[in-house]
Amino acid sequence: MSGRSGKGSCSASAIPEDDMDDGSPCLLYILEEDEMVLVARGTEFRSATVCHGMQLLEDEVKVSVDEMIMPDASVPLSTEEIFTVEQAYKSFITWPKFLVKPVSDPSTQEQQKIPLSEDDPLSSLHLLADILDDKPLEVQYDANVFGHGSEVPIYLNSQDVRELASGTQELNISIIQLWTMYMSGVTNKLGRSDDYGFIDPQDIHESNDFDHINMRMISSFRRGKKIYFLPYISGRHWQLLVMSVQDNYALWFCSLHRPPPTQLRQAIDCSIPASMMMDGRSIVKSRKIAWISLKRFKTTTPVPEKSLLFIRNAAAKYIVRLYNSS
Repeated sequence: MSGRSGKGSCSASAIPEDDMDDGSPCLLYILEEDEMVLVARGTEFRSATVCHGMQLLEDEVKVSVDEMIMPDASVPLSTEEIFTVEQAYKSFITWPKFLVKPVSDPSTQEQQKIPLSEDDPLSSLHLLADILDDKPLEVQYDANVFGHGSEVPIYLNSQDVRELASGTQELNISIIQLWTMYMSGVTNKLGRSDDYGFIDPQDIHESNDFDHINMRMISSFRRGKKIYFLPYISGRHWQLLVMSVQDNYALWFCSLHRPPPTQLRQAIDCSIPASMMMDGRSIVKSRKIAWISLKRFKTTTPVPEKSLLFIRNAAAKYIVRLYNSS
């Protein structure tokens, strides 16, 4: 991530020192490991020569970020106040021209939707990735799964789909959110919706402050589920915590054999008694959570390919079905 000193930010309303013209919709990308990744939708001002009092270079363009796709992504040209897409939301910012792509006008270039096969979902993912190059798939955030609503839908972009299709890359958070929604649907079909609870990995992301994580956990634990699933990402590596508040245990799954992060353990230790007290239950005789690392992940033996393929197929089929029904 690079930046230019002296640049600031403001809300996306006209300011005297900025030259403005009629903007046009655009797609905003970043470079990640030599690949272009779509992180936001916005408006570009091609005729502008100044952004926040700073002269634009020939390879730069002034944009506003109107819709977030990857809120945690780092912007390519940071300022003293803006480092992420979320911080740039509803603001003007300078962006490299080669990472800004125009949006096709659907009224003049209407394309017929291509239904994808659910019989071979992994192959369909490659087709879906190409389809989503220009516009990500928007999936409505399911409050019934995560226990709270969100004004921002889950955005699935082409890079996310390619990561799942590869079978060898770490997955973006949107894939994990959708997988969580899929698993919630499975428990509903089994009539076990009252037993299993799911926590949005975005709510407990390591970049969030402790109070935010703690409050989200308190809210989740007050739902009274027997078992909770908490997907957690640490340094681009996914881990899973499965825990029972009633039976005071926490199963920790990490394929790299890393221990649970201190921030996560502290949040668990604080949120459980807090949720009990808010529900009017005594914590005098409550026991501390017992953390257990699953023995399966204490070995270096690979997970059977057949098991991995089954999981990937299930996730792929769910995503293809979401696209076909959109």
